[in-house]
Amino acid sequence: MNYALVYALLFLSTFCASCKQNQTDESNDTIKTEIKDIGPNILVRSIKKGRNDGLLMAGPNNESFGDVFQYDGKLFTNLTAKLGQHKFWDVLEDRQGNSWFISTDSGVYYDNGKSVQHFTTTEGLADNRVTAIYEDKAGVIWFGTASGLSRYDGKSFQTFTSPNVPLFYKDEKLNNDINTIIADKTGRLWVGTRGDAFVYDGKKFTTLTHKGEPFLHVSAILEDRKGTIWFSGNNGFNVSRTGGLWRYNGHTFTKVSERGATAIIQDKQGNIWTTGPVNPANSTVQAVSRYDANSLDGDKTTVTEIRSGKAFFGISEASDGSIWFGDATGVYRYDGKTITDFYNKKGQKKYRVDTKQSVIIWKVSMLLGGWEGSTFRGDGSTTGDVDLLKGELLIENRQLTGGTVDVDMTTIEQKVDDQRPRNKMPPFFDVKKFPVSTFVMTKVETGNDGKTKIPTDGSIRSRTEGNIKITGTLTMEGITKTVTFPAKLNFNDGMDGTVEMNGTLVIDRTDWGVNSGSEKYFYQYGDGTISDDVKLHMKIVAKKIDR
Repeated sequence: MNYALVYALLFLSTFCASCKQNQTDESNDTIKTEIKDIGPNILVRSIKKGRNDGLLMAGPNNESFGDVFQYDGKLFTNLTAKLGQHKFWDVLEDRQGNSWFISTDSGVYYDNGKSVQHFTTTEGLADNRVTAIYEDKAGVIWFGTASGLSRYDGKSFQTFTSPNVPLFYKDEKLNNDINTIIADKTGRLWVGTRGDAFVYDGKKFTTLTHKGEPFLHVSAILEDRKGTIWFSGNNGFNVSRTGGLWRYNGHTFTKVSERGATAIIQDKQGNIWTTGPVNPANSTVQAVSRYDANSLDGDKTTVTEIRSGKAFFGISEASDGSIWFGDATGVYRYDGKTITDFYNKKGQKKYRVDTKQSVIIWKVSMLLGGWEGSTFRGDGSTTGDVDLLKGELLIENRQLTGGTVDVDMTTIEQKVDDQRPRNKMPPFFDVKKFPVSTFVMTKVETGNDGKTKIPTDGSIRSRTEGNIKITGTLTMEGITKTVTFPAKLNFNDGMDGTVEMNGTLVIDRTDWGVNSGSEKYFYQYGDGTISDDVKLHMKIVAKKIDR
């Protein structure tokens, strides 16, 4: 392949993109934005129509797990909370009304409303990393995995591995890594992969090519009402003449736009909608784009950018004609005039500490270790817990900004592993006089020079968006001191409903006048001296206060 020619053509096509399309932008005067602080904060990768005019949406929430939600017109319901924490990627409601949840870490879950079945490689699935699902006219469920296609007829799996010889990449793994699946009106299966896209007619697999070049990294395919196939190649993955948005009428391939597409739909008026990169060679600039139905058959297509940003994914039309689309942190609805943001990214939210789920564990140790001959018997460490009375966290833009926690000092209990009397913790605190200790956050710093760690590019790579450093005042025994400690903040579920803060605070107890057995008086206590450092391990769970 002549790569110099490929690069030249790419740059030429980028500068000349306007030759084949008329681009318009909806002005701020035309589109208004409203905020409803009730929706999911997941990366909404997929949006589909569900039963009773509802919507289903799915996507990874972070590097650890994801969720699937149902929206019934009023409320969002987490459908996968009962299945545990997994990386749910997509959802399908089949013709019988049963739900299929696919994940990239644990295969497929099938819910018929009465029971849940779990399908993995043990049952015949090609791979437990599943990224595409489709039901054909016969009711057969197709799964796109990282190791090829799997077909499930309700009884057993049939797997297709390396169905077509790669034309661009020598490594067949990319051809087996499936992005998307659809079937056209004739029953042919169209499959987009990270390598070559291909078509399956029930007997053989044919690589999709144009002028000898395969369409690479096809992530979205659509058959419109006229039977035209729309698809997007490359999508920021490679440099090739087959990048951008294409259509195929059964005879001819036509490049409609340089814009890529992560998802493609056709609305009731016949307009084509896409989410994805404006330039397939640069995925950092993306948009929700509408291709006007009246211009699709002409030489020039009229494209309107409804919203621009860094990452857009799933898109669907609701029964009322509104367009729903997802980005890296939530879901939006466009009714032709107003974009409704269902996750308020601005403004401070209050989270009430769940005192039953929250835990504080303290740990102290003897200054000197215990020995028997040359065998070390430990440092006499003692641990215990203490209950929380109440608390509140303040969250803004998915970042902790403040909060306060009250601790019930009368509930201090010790859990002694070594029952020898010398290892028991003495009564450090005057709980009758000072029954409550209070911590008030005054400053929260994030990692990487304080830059936000919200995943604006839609990536679910492991990152440190939750690592923070908290500074505040700790009032204990009637004394107030400033302390700083490391912590991590996680959004536990895909809804903006529960957060968990894990941290460890190490204090010098003598700063609060707790001197019993202090190492400062080692000559008085000898081997009964207790270290001045007290380590406090905390797990603070808080739920958003509805307002």
